[in-house]
This record gives sequence, C-alpha cells and structure tokens, in this order.
Amino acid sequence: MQGLIKAKLALSLASAKKRLLSRQMKESELDSFRSSLDANYDWPCLYPFKFIVPKDQSDAVLELFADDPVQSNESSTGRFIAYTMEMNVHSCDEVIAIYQRVARVPGIISL
Repeated sequence: MQGLIKAKLALSLASAKKRLLSRQMKESELDSFRSSLDANYDWPCLYPFKFIVPKDQSDAVLELFADDPVQSNESSTGRFIAYTMEMNVHSCDEVIAIYQRVARVPGIISL
C-alpha cells in the first residue's frame, strides 16, 4: 500500500514540475506542489534536480548551476544532454524558484 502511495506522490510531483516548467501553473497548483514538497522532504535537504535540454541550450543550464556539481550525459544522437544535480535547499520555495529560473531555458524538460 505504501508503495502505491509513494508512486502516486512521485507522479504528482513529476506532473507539477512539468507544469511549472511550462509556466502554466496556477496559484492553487503551486500551493499543492508546495504541500507535496513539504510532505516529502525535511528542510534543509539535498534535493535532486534532473533536466534534459537541447544541446544548443546546455550553456544556459550550466550557468544556472555554476556553483553546484553537475553530472551530464549526452543522448545517443548527440542532440540532447541530461543533467543531474543535487543541491542543498532550505525550503520548498527555494526549489520552486529554481524550477522557475530553469523554465526560461528553451526546450528544457524536467524529470
């Protein structure tokens, strides 16, 4: 039963991140995302960020995370780069602010 609950929460968080990156999130959805983050994380914590970005936009992502360790993996076609980073964040609002900054990068996808 707990596995099903965790799976639903993960799906809910993934959907919220996608909508946040597409800049279509309403205030009520943003509040729900905050609640989900607070329910799943104890602040401060290391929060995992994962993005896929077109290769020609990779510098924009790296500039946003210049002070943090970033792992990258190029796609087999070489058109995309997947980035993974864990950042020490202090609140759900800090996580949301990072997603909002990243949303400015054209073509980015959050995982």
